Amino acid sequence: MIERFKESLKHDPDDLDSWVNLGDAYYDKDDFENAIHSYKKALAINSYYSEIWNNLGLSYSMKGELDDAIESYFHALKLDPEDAVVYYNIACVYEEKEQYDKALEYYKKSLEFDPSYTDALNNMAILYKDLNQHDKAIRSYEKAIRINPDDPILYNNLASIYFDLRDFTNAIFYNKKSLELAPDNPDLWFDFGEIAYETREYDIAIASFSKSLELDPYLLRAWNYIGLSYLFKENCSKAIESFNQALTLNDKDPILYENLGFSYELLENYSQALIYYNKALDLHPEFINVLKKVAKIHYQRENFAVAAEYYEKVFNLNPNEQDVVETLVNCYEKLNDVENLKKWRQIKLNLQ
Repeated sequence: MIERFKESLKHDPDDLDSWVNLGDAYYDKDDFENAIHSYKKALAINSYYSEIWNNLGLSYSMKGELDDAIESYFHALKLDPEDAVVYYNIACVYEEKEQYDKALEYYKKSLEFDPSYTDALNNMAILYKDLNQHDKAIRSYEKAIRINPDDPILYNNLASIYFDLRDFTNAIFYNKKSLELAPDNPDLWFDFGEIAYETREYDIAIASFSKSLELDPYLLRAWNYIGLSYLFKENCSKAIESFNQALTLNDKDPILYENLGFSYELLENYSQALIYYNKALDLHPEFINVLKKVAKIHYQRENFAVAAEYYEKVFNLNPNEQDVVETLVNCYEKLNDVENLKKWRQIKLNLQ
């Protein structure tokens, strides 16, 4: 397609449509630099097409050149001041620039010219949610659903707000609505599983996460949550099996190694637990939760010198851990290490 438009331009370098089509083709290939070049060539021939200015803005936006994107969009608005899509695109740029008041202003302008623009309502709702303005987010989603009652993502996004508010009754209601519309969407099944997990319905959670994996076998977080659900059901062997499945998808995730370590710790297989905790620390040396767990195991096994080493690492990362200081005092008492005992007793006094 690109070569065809380039060949056409060799014969007529002032063919506006060919430059626009070439820009669109480059844009579809994620070649935004050449898209920008092509749209500029088109605008040099005729600068009175708002759509070309909008496409130029989109290309700049995809390159992260946000000020140039906004400038292009405003050129488009001068030519067509009632184009809801351009106002929406400006809002998206302001949101990316973290100028949230401006973003909301332009989403609202977009809706003035197209009240049925559900993408604008959805983005407004997401922004309101991020700003902890949940009532406004809910109203935006409800309005979007009235306009487009067949969009499962709108229901699921509304469910996520109720989930954040710990209103699980409404979260379940809207998540089920989304699944009725899109029963083959693995992310929706995962979200339903997460609600079940949070409400301690672990069998439902496992079934929902398993369904999401039927639809997408590469959904690592589903395997992790299945493992966590089995841990709460006190079925450590199933939990270990699930975490190992997750590791086949990503063996560089320290949280998976932590969860495996904890599973073996619950089985009182401390040697195996330490192996996995240390793998987590190899990937994330400042993983405080794991440092604490390793220290605790060594302390329980009366390896006080090693325990003290790990507890000191925790303290260096978070000097406000009073329980860690207390345990360090105990370690050095057990070791009869007078110098360090004096040091950590003084630190304990300073924290009181």
